[in-house]
Amino acid sequence: MLRLGIIGAGAIGEKHAEAAAAAGLQVAGVVDQNLDQAERLAVQHNAYAASDCESLWGDSSIQAVVIAVPNSLHRPLAVDAMRAGKDVLLEKPMGLTATDCDELVELAEDSGRILQVGYAHRFTSVGRAAKQCVLAGDLGQIYHAKAHLHLRRGIPGLGKWFTTKSLSGGGVLIDAGVHLIDLAQHLMGYPRTATVSGKAYSVFGVKMREYVYESMWAGPPDYQGTFDVDDHATALVTFEDGATLDLQVAWACNLPQASAPDSMFALLGDRGGVSFELFGDHLNLRTESEGRNTERRVELPEADRLVLQIEDFAGAVATRRYGTGATPTQARDVQSIVDLIYHSSDANQVVYA
Repeated sequence: MLRLGIIGAGAIGEKHAEAAAAAGLQVAGVVDQNLDQAERLAVQHNAYAASDCESLWGDSSIQAVVIAVPNSLHRPLAVDAMRAGKDVLLEKPMGLTATDCDELVELAEDSGRILQVGYAHRFTSVGRAAKQCVLAGDLGQIYHAKAHLHLRRGIPGLGKWFTTKSLSGGGVLIDAGVHLIDLAQHLMGYPRTATVSGKAYSVFGVKMREYVYESMWAGPPDYQGTFDVDDHATALVTFEDGATLDLQVAWACNLPQASAPDSMFALLGDRGGVSFELFGDHLNLRTESEGRNTERRVELPEADRLVLQIEDFAGAVATRRYGTGATPTQARDVQSIVDLIYHSSDANQVVYA
């Protein structure tokens, strides 16, 4: 049985611990700077708690760790974990910039450690079914992808680390947009980026006290804190094979609910097309058959993406081979596109990869 350490006992760390237990793995240690918080999670899993990672690094019975902490800590903690001989499931994003990622890619290769990045939408029912459509050739040559997520009032932790660029690396683009970029890359076969035209906006969060919300992940807001990140981003990414990605992502916007669902992902190919909502329970598939255009709805079974992800990670640890999960190079490519979108927005022009 794989024995895990959980680094970060907040909401995401708790979800990873629950997923590990459901997958039959053992959560052996929990670390959080807030020892009380670490102890609350540890007691649920009969694990030990600590306020620093030294106990994990020195525990040879713990083979791997899950890192679920603010973005600015991803690189240094992943470096320390791999140097201590641990395999790592690292929450997204891989780092604040592609340069951060370069160090992790090199260290994982040199040390022989598994470093899987937590792009869990690969493991949803819709994500897995869409991949099967691609592999089966149902879509033919994919030439365009649409990846849209519009949260009407979804800014997380307003004024805290989520909205402080030095700690997060950015706003909605690096928080939610990376999931969409990764899923597009995963489904399209990891095409190489050619050009990016993008724009990042800061519209709602900058007016902290005027921001009207109904709920808030990682809330309540800290009105004395910082908001210096994007809450809406859009981009057109062109790949070297000629395919394109239309990316639209918002933490907050005034798009009427009747105009579009919260999320929509679509792949367009020369033989067929598929669309779905990111947390949906079905695919919409359009194909050509016997000289006719046909559409059908494909119902899908429920799946727990975090359980499937950590099972995939455990398999990679056991076999020393990556499965479905994001490899260091793939995760680095996602961050490179994020960097290019921010660069394009700042320069107000198309940028080249």
